[in-house]
Amino acid sequence: MKSITVLVAGAFAILPLGAGAGAEEAPRESPGIGWAITAVSGAATVDEPVILFEEGGRVSGTSGCNRFGGEATQEGSVLTLGPLASTRMACPGALGEQEQAIFSLLGQPLEVVLDLATASVTLTAPDGGTLSLQRQP
Repeated sequence: MKSITVLVAGAFAILPLGAGAGAEEAPRESPGIGWAITAVSGAATVDEPVILFEEGGRVSGTSGCNRFGGEATQEGSVLTLGPLASTRMACPGALGEQEQAIFSLLGQPLEVVLDLATASVTLTAPDGGTLSLQRQP
């Protein structure tokens, strides 16, 4: 299986990040590149969490329970998100654990690696945690 570290923002048109956006806004529907979060540190996800990278350095999505939004920047192969704002609905059981794991990982600098064989992306945090992403049609 071949994978490469994405070295330049926009390489392979994965993350359309530009200059940082202004004041925080609530998550919203917007054109961008959507990715399903298919696994968190190897565990398959439930309730279809999604992350959307938008033009202008915005990011939004859902953990499968709560929606989130904020800013994203990429320097070399490192993606940094935040600050992120989110809704605050109660997420019981496994869904709450999934959300906590996703938000914990999104709060760290993430190494972006593209898998050429599957056209998927893995985001790896310094603590070794990962988010596996699959491009949405």
